[in-house]
Amino acid sequence: MTAGPDSPEVAFAAVRDRLFGIAYRMTGSVADAEDICQETWLRWQRVDAAGVANSEAYLVRITTRLAIDRSRSARVRRETYPGPYLPEPILEGGLTDSQPEIAAELADSLTFAFLVMLDELTPQERAAFLLREVFGYGYDDIAAAIDKSSEAVRQIVSRTRRKLDIERVDVRRADPDHEQQMLEHMVTALMSGDAAALMELLSPDVVHLGDGGANRHAGRRPVVGPQRVSRLLVNLAKRMEPGTTLEFARVNGTAAIVLRVDERLDFVQTAEFAPDGRIRRMFGQLNPDKLAHLT
Repeated sequence: MTAGPDSPEVAFAAVRDRLFGIAYRMTGSVADAEDICQETWLRWQRVDAAGVANSEAYLVRITTRLAIDRSRSARVRRETYPGPYLPEPILEGGLTDSQPEIAAELADSLTFAFLVMLDELTPQERAAFLLREVFGYGYDDIAAAIDKSSEAVRQIVSRTRRKLDIERVDVRRADPDHEQQMLEHMVTALMSGDAAALMELLSPDVVHLGDGGANRHAGRRPVVGPQRVSRLLVNLAKRMEPGTTLEFARVNGTAAIVLRVDERLDFVQTAEFAPDGRIRRMFGQLNPDKLAHLT
Protein backbone atom coordinates (compact mmCIF):
# COMPACT_ATOMS: atom_id res chain seq x y z
CA MET A 1 0.00 0.00 0.00
CA THR A 2 1.36 3.41 -0.96
CA ALA A 3 1.56 5.93 1.85
CA GLY A 4 -0.51 9.03 1.22
CA PRO A 5 0.93 12.56 1.51
CA ASP A 6 -0.59 13.02 4.98
CA SER A 7 -0.08 9.46 6.20
CA PRO A 8 1.57 8.61 9.54
CA GLU A 9 4.43 7.05 7.61
CA VAL A 10 5.15 10.26 5.70
CA ALA A 11 4.82 12.39 8.84
CA PHE A 12 7.35 10.21 10.66
CA ALA A 13 9.78 10.01 7.75
CA ALA A 14 9.77 13.80 7.44
CA VAL A 15 11.23 14.25 10.93
CA ARG A 16 13.03 10.94 11.46
CA ASP A 17 16.50 12.48 11.05
CA ARG A 18 15.64 15.15 13.58
CA LEU A 19 14.32 12.61 16.08
CA PHE A 20 17.53 10.63 15.74
CA GLY A 21 19.55 13.83 16.20
CA ILE A 22 17.71 14.68 19.41
CA ALA A 23 18.06 11.14 20.77
CA TYR A 24 21.76 10.95 19.89
CA ARG A 25 22.57 14.28 21.50
CA MET A 26 20.63 13.21 24.58
CA THR A 27 22.35 9.84 24.98
CA GLY A 28 25.64 10.06 23.06
CA SER A 29 24.84 6.59 21.73
CA VAL A 30 24.00 5.61 18.17
CA ALA A 31 22.46 2.32 19.32
CA ASP A 32 20.28 4.06 21.93
CA ALA A 33 19.21 6.69 19.41
CA GLU A 34 18.19 4.00 16.92
CA ASP A 35 16.25 2.15 19.63
CA ILE A 36 14.48 5.34 20.69
CA CYS A 37 13.49 6.14 17.10
CA GLN A 38 12.15 2.62 16.64
CA GLU A 39 10.12 2.83 19.84
CA THR A 40 8.81 6.26 18.80
CA TRP A 41 7.66 4.77 15.50
CA LEU A 42 5.92 1.87 17.24
CA ARG A 43 4.09 4.25 19.56
CA TRP A 44 3.20 6.55 16.68
CA GLN A 45 1.57 3.63 14.86
CA ARG A 46 -0.80 3.18 17.80
CA VAL A 47 -1.93 6.82 17.67
CA ASP A 48 -4.85 8.20 15.67
CA ALA A 49 -2.69 10.62 13.68
CA ALA A 50 -5.78 12.38 12.31
CA GLY A 51 -6.40 13.71 15.79
CA VAL A 52 -2.86 15.12 16.21
CA ALA A 53 -2.66 18.82 15.39
CA ASN A 54 1.15 18.96 15.08
CA SER A 55 2.76 15.63 14.24
CA GLU A 56 6.35 16.92 14.62
CA ALA A 57 5.71 18.29 18.11
CA TYR A 58 4.00 15.04 19.10
CA LEU A 59 6.86 12.88 17.79
CA VAL A 60 9.50 15.09 19.41
CA ARG A 61 7.62 14.77 22.70
CA ILE A 62 7.68 10.96 22.53
CA THR A 63 11.35 10.88 21.55
CA THR A 64 12.36 13.32 24.27
CA ARG A 65 10.58 11.40 27.02
CA LEU A 66 12.13 8.12 25.87
CA ALA A 67 15.57 9.77 25.71
CA ILE A 68 15.20 11.18 29.23
CA ASP A 69 14.36 7.71 30.55
CA ARG A 70 17.31 6.19 28.69
CA SER A 71 19.64 8.94 29.96
CA ARG A 72 18.63 8.34 33.56
CA SER A 73 19.56 4.67 33.24
CA ALA A 74 22.84 5.60 31.56
CA ARG A 75 23.79 7.99 34.38
CA VAL A 76 23.61 5.09 36.82
CA ARG A 77 25.83 2.93 34.59
CA ARG A 78 28.37 5.71 34.16
CA GLU A 79 28.96 5.95 37.90
CA THR A 80 31.00 2.74 37.65
CA TYR A 81 32.43 3.37 34.16
CA PRO A 82 36.25 3.01 34.03
CA GLY A 83 37.66 6.40 33.07
CA PRO A 84 36.23 9.17 30.88
CA TYR A 85 32.95 8.42 29.13
CA LEU A 86 32.92 9.62 25.51
CA PRO A 87 30.13 9.44 22.94
CA GLU A 88 29.94 6.92 20.14
CA PRO A 89 31.47 8.64 17.09
CA ILE A 90 29.57 9.47 13.92
CA LEU A 91 31.45 9.78 10.65
CA GLU A 92 30.64 12.71 8.38
CA GLY A 93 27.41 12.05 6.54
CA GLY A 94 26.18 9.67 9.21
CA LEU A 95 23.86 12.18 10.88
CA THR A 96 21.97 14.79 8.91
CA ASP A 97 18.87 16.84 9.45
CA SER A 98 15.79 16.99 7.30
CA GLN A 99 16.36 20.75 6.99
CA PRO A 100 19.76 21.06 5.23
CA GLU A 101 19.87 24.84 5.62
CA ILE A 102 20.52 24.46 9.37
CA ALA A 103 22.77 21.41 9.18
CA ALA A 104 25.94 23.51 9.68
CA GLU A 105 24.58 25.03 12.88
CA LEU A 106 23.55 21.63 14.19
CA ALA A 107 27.06 20.28 13.51
CA ASP A 108 28.45 22.48 16.31
CA SER A 109 26.26 20.60 18.79
CA LEU A 110 27.70 17.25 17.69
CA THR A 111 31.27 17.77 18.82
CA PHE A 112 32.70 15.54 21.52
CA ALA A 113 33.53 18.62 23.61
CA PHE A 114 29.91 19.79 23.53
CA LEU A 115 28.46 16.34 24.27
CA VAL A 116 30.89 15.73 27.11
CA MET A 117 29.92 19.08 28.59
CA LEU A 118 26.23 18.10 28.35
CA ASP A 119 26.98 14.99 30.43
CA GLU A 120 27.25 17.28 33.46
CA LEU A 121 23.54 18.12 33.15
CA THR A 122 20.53 16.24 34.43
CA PRO A 123 18.46 14.55 31.69
CA GLN A 124 15.72 17.19 31.96
CA GLU A 125 18.24 20.03 31.79
CA ARG A 126 19.88 18.41 28.79
CA ALA A 127 16.55 17.94 27.01
CA ALA A 128 15.33 21.48 27.66
CA PHE A 129 18.63 23.04 26.60
CA LEU A 130 18.93 20.97 23.41
CA LEU A 131 15.34 21.49 22.31
CA ARG A 132 15.57 25.24 22.87
CA GLU A 133 19.16 26.24 22.09
CA VAL A 134 20.01 23.67 19.41
CA PHE A 135 16.70 22.81 17.74
CA GLY A 136 14.85 26.06 18.40
CA TYR A 137 11.56 24.72 19.76
CA GLY A 138 9.21 26.98 21.69
CA TYR A 139 8.91 26.87 25.46
CA ASP A 140 5.36 25.51 25.32
CA ASP A 141 6.42 22.57 23.14
CA ILE A 142 9.37 21.84 25.42
CA ALA A 143 7.16 22.06 28.49
CA ALA A 144 4.88 19.38 27.03
CA ALA A 145 7.89 17.21 26.18
CA ILE A 146 9.49 17.26 29.65
CA ASP A 147 6.28 17.63 31.68
CA LYS A 148 7.08 21.04 33.16
CA SER A 149 5.43 24.45 32.96
CA SER A 150 6.63 26.91 30.34
CA GLU A 151 7.97 29.20 33.04
CA ALA A 152 9.89 26.30 34.62
CA VAL A 153 11.39 25.49 31.21
CA ARG A 154 12.52 29.12 30.80
CA GLN A 155 14.26 28.94 34.15
CA ILE A 156 15.88 25.58 33.36
CA VAL A 157 17.21 26.81 30.01
CA SER A 158 18.48 30.08 31.48
CA ARG A 159 20.18 28.34 34.40
CA THR A 160 21.70 25.70 32.13
CA ARG A 161 22.96 28.30 29.66
CA ARG A 162 24.77 30.13 32.48
CA LYS A 163 26.24 26.87 33.77
CA LEU A 164 27.57 25.87 30.34
CA ASP A 165 28.93 29.34 29.61
CA ILE A 166 31.18 28.98 32.65
CA GLU A 167 32.47 25.58 31.50
CA ARG A 168 32.69 26.32 27.77
CA VAL A 169 36.13 26.62 26.21
CA ASP A 170 36.65 28.86 23.18
CA VAL A 171 37.40 26.84 20.08
CA ARG A 172 38.04 27.80 16.49
CA ARG A 173 35.10 27.46 14.11
CA ALA A 174 35.44 24.57 11.69
CA ASP A 175 38.14 25.14 9.07
CA PRO A 176 38.65 21.78 7.31
CA ASP A 177 41.75 22.86 5.36
CA HIS A 178 43.57 24.11 8.45
CA GLU A 179 42.49 21.11 10.52
CA GLN A 180 43.62 18.66 7.83
CA GLN A 181 47.01 20.35 7.64
CA MET A 182 47.45 20.29 11.40
CA LEU A 183 46.58 16.60 11.63
CA GLU A 184 49.01 15.83 8.82
CA HIS A 185 51.76 17.64 10.75
CA MET A 186 50.75 15.72 13.87
CA VAL A 187 50.97 12.36 12.11
CA THR A 188 54.37 13.27 10.66
CA ALA A 189 55.65 14.14 14.13
CA LEU A 190 54.19 10.95 15.61
CA MET A 191 55.66 8.67 12.95
CA SER A 192 59.11 10.17 13.52
CA GLY A 193 58.72 10.15 17.31
CA ASP A 194 59.36 13.90 17.41
CA ALA A 195 57.68 14.97 20.65
CA ALA A 196 59.10 18.51 20.38
CA ALA A 197 57.52 19.07 16.95
CA LEU A 198 54.26 17.67 18.27
CA MET A 199 54.27 20.02 21.25
CA GLU A 200 54.41 23.01 18.90
CA LEU A 201 51.03 21.96 17.49
CA LEU A 202 49.37 21.84 20.90
CA SER A 203 47.76 24.67 22.84
CA PRO A 204 49.24 25.40 26.30
CA ASP A 205 45.99 24.21 27.91
CA VAL A 206 45.52 21.14 25.69
CA VAL A 207 43.55 18.26 27.24
CA HIS A 208 43.33 14.67 26.01
CA LEU A 209 40.52 12.30 27.03
CA GLY A 210 40.57 8.62 26.13
CA ASP A 211 37.70 6.11 26.40
CA GLY A 212 38.77 2.48 26.40
CA GLY A 213 35.83 1.06 28.31
CA ALA A 214 36.39 -2.05 30.36
CA ASN A 215 38.47 -3.96 27.81
CA ARG A 216 40.97 -1.48 26.33
CA HIS A 217 43.79 0.33 28.08
CA ALA A 218 43.24 4.10 28.21
CA GLY A 219 44.01 6.87 30.65
CA ARG A 220 41.58 6.86 33.55
CA ARG A 221 41.97 10.63 33.96
CA PRO A 222 42.33 13.56 31.56
CA VAL A 223 45.88 14.15 30.33
CA VAL A 224 46.68 17.86 30.56
CA GLY A 225 49.42 20.00 29.03
CA PRO A 226 51.52 19.81 25.83
CA GLN A 227 54.37 17.79 27.36
CA ARG A 228 52.16 15.06 28.82
CA VAL A 229 49.84 14.88 25.81
CA SER A 230 52.71 14.69 23.33
CA ARG A 231 54.40 11.95 25.37
CA LEU A 232 51.13 10.00 25.49
CA LEU A 233 50.57 10.24 21.74
CA VAL A 234 54.14 9.31 20.85
CA ASN A 235 53.93 6.25 23.10
CA LEU A 236 50.64 5.26 21.52
CA ALA A 237 52.15 5.58 18.05
CA LYS A 238 55.05 3.33 19.03
CA ARG A 239 52.60 0.63 20.13
CA MET A 240 50.60 0.54 16.91
CA GLU A 241 49.97 -3.02 15.77
CA PRO A 242 51.28 -4.41 12.45
CA GLY A 243 48.72 -4.00 9.70
CA THR A 244 47.51 -0.64 11.03
CA THR A 245 46.29 1.83 8.44
CA LEU A 246 45.49 5.48 9.00
CA GLU A 247 43.00 7.77 7.34
CA PHE A 248 41.76 11.30 7.88
CA ALA A 249 38.05 11.89 8.37
CA ARG A 250 35.53 14.22 9.91
CA VAL A 251 33.88 12.79 13.00
CA ASN A 252 31.07 14.56 14.88
CA GLY A 253 31.73 17.66 12.83
CA THR A 254 35.44 17.89 13.69
CA ALA A 255 38.75 16.73 12.25
CA ALA A 256 39.74 13.18 13.11
CA ILE A 257 42.21 10.39 12.52
CA VAL A 258 40.78 6.89 12.08
CA LEU A 259 42.97 3.83 12.63
CA ARG A 260 42.14 0.38 11.34
CA VAL A 261 43.92 -2.88 12.10
CA ASP A 262 43.52 -5.41 9.29
CA GLU A 263 40.44 -3.45 8.11
CA ARG A 264 38.90 -3.52 11.62
CA LEU A 265 38.18 -0.06 12.96
CA ASP A 266 40.32 0.23 16.08
CA PHE A 267 40.64 3.86 17.16
CA VAL A 268 39.08 7.26 16.43
CA GLN A 269 40.97 10.38 17.49
CA THR A 270 39.18 13.73 17.14
CA ALA A 271 40.69 17.17 17.61
CA GLU A 272 39.29 20.61 18.30
CA PHE A 273 41.27 23.79 17.91
CA ALA A 274 41.95 26.96 19.88
CA PRO A 275 41.27 30.36 18.27
CA ASP A 276 45.00 30.62 17.46
CA GLY A 277 44.78 27.40 15.43
CA ARG A 278 46.59 25.02 17.75
CA ILE A 279 45.01 21.81 19.00
CA ARG A 280 43.16 22.46 22.25
CA ARG A 281 41.02 19.37 22.90
CA MET A 282 41.61 15.75 21.86
CA PHE A 283 39.25 12.83 22.30
CA GLY A 284 40.29 9.23 21.68
CA GLN A 285 37.56 6.62 21.31
CA LEU A 286 38.90 3.07 21.42
CA ASN A 287 36.14 1.25 23.27
CA PRO A 288 35.20 -1.52 20.79
CA ASP A 289 31.58 -1.45 21.98
CA LYS A 290 31.34 2.18 20.88
CA LEU A 291 32.97 1.56 17.51
CA ALA A 292 30.92 -1.47 16.53
CA HIS A 293 28.33 0.55 14.60
CA LEU A 294 31.09 1.86 12.30
CA THR A 295 32.41 -1.56 11.37
